[in-house]
Amino acid sequence: DTRETLQEALQRARLSRMTASTKANERSSRSHLVVRLTLETRHEGSRMLQVSCLNLVDLAGSERVQETQASMRETCSINQSLLCLGNVVARLAEDPSGHVPYRDSKLTRLLQHALGGNSK
Repeated sequence: DTRETLQEALQRARLSRMTASTKANERSSRSHLVVRLTLETRHEGSRMLQVSCLNLVDLAGSERVQETQASMRETCSINQSLLCLGNVVARLAEDPSGHVPYRDSKLTRLLQHALGGNSK
């Protein structure tokens, strides 16, 4: 809609993001952040609608439990989703026409259209 609407949405996303202090980083991301912008453009004098999707992704970093003060469950969850993302990227590089495990994590399911298909 407007610039203000976008700024408000980004602010809400930033405030709901989980961060924590670790030995490695004072303000470490403890969750992934995905902001999806859908842009619609209608050209003057045309009935055609062009729709584009832009994903802004900030991934939480993988960490070892021994090196951080993060909980074991939190660390395992972050590492699992990053592993799933790596598996999807590797499978796409090997054989994009074969089975790609997008459904193995919420992150890869959200990014499915950006990772495969006719994404640019």
